Amino acid sequence: MPTFRPDLDSIPTYVPGRPIDEVARELGLTDIAKLASNECPTKPFPEVIDAITAAASEVNRYPEDSAHDLVDALAAHHGLGVDHFWLGLGSTQVINCIALAVGGPGTSAVYAHPSFVMYPISTRIAGAEAIAVPLDAEMRHDLDAMASAIREDTTLVYVCNPNNPTGTYLPGADVAAFIEAVPDRITVVVDEAYHDYVTEPDYDSALPLVHDRDNIIVTRTFSKVYGLAGLRIGYGMGRPDTVAALRKTQVPFSTNSVGQAAAQEALRYDDRVVERAKENAIGRETIESGLAERGIEFWPSQTNFVLMRPAADAAALDAALLRQGVIVRRAGPFIRVSVGTEAENVRFLAALDEATA
Repeated sequence: MPTFRPDLDSIPTYVPGRPIDEVARELGLTDIAKLASNECPTKPFPEVIDAITAAASEVNRYPEDSAHDLVDALAAHHGLGVDHFWLGLGSTQVINCIALAVGGPGTSAVYAHPSFVMYPISTRIAGAEAIAVPLDAEMRHDLDAMASAIREDTTLVYVCNPNNPTGTYLPGADVAAFIEAVPDRITVVVDEAYHDYVTEPDYDSALPLVHDRDNIIVTRTFSKVYGLAGLRIGYGMGRPDTVAALRKTQVPFSTNSVGQAAAQEALRYDDRVVERAKENAIGRETIESGLAERGIEFWPSQTNFVLMRPAADAAALDAALLRQGVIVRRAGPFIRVSVGTEAENVRFLAALDEATA
């Protein structure tokens, strides 16, 4: 029997949303709506598919580790220098590498709960202590409580804005004030995976703060509105010296050549991204208004999903929806449903009626 690290059993295991093929095999279904993993319900742009096809013929070669062309495109897109960027195997890898770089035994990380499950997982992988701070009554980050939870051994704080799985958000001014109060010795990760879906006017990205502080990393991803979840490509942005130090924990060739080509091409179509975000807002409203009409508690969302708390047992409802070919994501007493196509959103509500009849 191999020897494992003594705290291995204390590291939580990430459980992904169930894939379509698995559910089809298990239940013998042929028509399935997957509304569990916050994916983009539409395929990549046609030009992006062409770029993927072209790049596929070169996969016998290692990718360019610096991702020079994609980084150039990102720099132009965000108005930052190329040395401010850090590409990863999804923004999840960037988050994990930050935990490894600043954590370790005798350190701690502060995060909201419930929030993205990779924060405590990455913290424990790094050997640090995870400090969970409950959300406030409106299911938003309680920034005052998070500030109070910071200890002398804290080296990392996570802020997910908008938050997964609640869909709630923090105004930009609140995030900026919180970051200003965090000691410079602590790295603050502002996870903006759902940035493109926000419609509230008082939301602001934390990215401008990167210019003034060297302890901030803002993360983004191509897995959501760009529709490239299967290629696993995301990135972090921060001050050059900070980025260079943090990425020492990253293995080489973390972003593949096909993903780099796809992401670079996707950045050319800002107008289509805006349209996708508008379509998402319409779908989100369909789900939220449908839940309101049915008297089901939910939290207004600024993302591509909605969190609801059914009156009945969530596990039973999850199973009932699954039998109808609708895959959602259950978390304790809550169910998170991703915004799908118009037909999928209507199908979810119809399946909900059937399951609760």
